[in-house]
Amino acid sequence: MKKIIYTLVALVVLFVGGIYFVFNTGKTVGTVWDEGDLISGIEKAQIEIDSIEEINLETLAKGNFTTQGVNNIDIDFTSEEMSALISSANDNGGPIKDVRVAFGDDGNGEVSFKLSDTFVDFLYEENILTFELGAKKAYALTSDSYSSNPLDRSLTERVVSYINNVANNRPVYATGELTRTSSNSIEIDIERLTVGRVSMSDEVIERVEVETVRIVNGIISPENGFHIEELQVDGGQLHYKGTLPAEIEGQKIN
Repeated sequence: MKKIIYTLVALVVLFVGGIYFVFNTGKTVGTVWDEGDLISGIEKAQIEIDSIEEINLETLAKGNFTTQGVNNIDIDFTSEEMSALISSANDNGGPIKDVRVAFGDDGNGEVSFKLSDTFVDFLYEENILTFELGAKKAYALTSDSYSSNPLDRSLTERVVSYINNVANNRPVYATGELTRTSSNSIEIDIERLTVGRVSMSDEVIERVEVETVRIVNGIISPENGFHIEELQVDGGQLHYKGTLPAEIEGQKIN
């Protein structure tokens, strides 16, 4: 009997350990940055701001910021500088943290980050998902292009359930391509997306592409001081030519 109990305990330990390994470990981009990269990134962008945390993802996505003036720039951001800028803006309260970017060639690159425990709330607040109370919990997409299809609701329910289970410090990794489509719009093509060691389906990747582009293109408007003449990932750097706002005043998340 003791042997049976020990065997069961061992199986449980192995099972729990396996679940932890699958959800809590995953590929991470190897870019490492320091304070110097943050300083040089801010200097290149030429944007005046009281605190980098004022331009976290949540603040930008919600439009809780104002801009003044424009600066003409023609610069190359390194992977370290861009990682420093995004991580410093989001690590203390944003929906994502520990962001690491690695620029490649011909528009290609990779990114890794961790989901915070507020990530699902961020999805709801951005109207990417809605939550309805009833006899049982039901989830539905709010985008017109998806809401009419029952299969999309089923997909969303699975995605939300999955994110709820794996959010809070879980690693995300993605590879893809970034391209400029106009002076105020970009497009992304995600080749691979994993949460922990679990690969996301094509349907989930497509949804992530749609919502990411929607948020980014809403931010880089001419009213906010953006005008993109050139945007190219090549040679391990991000080349940007055009205008950026001279000053941004946002909201720091406590």
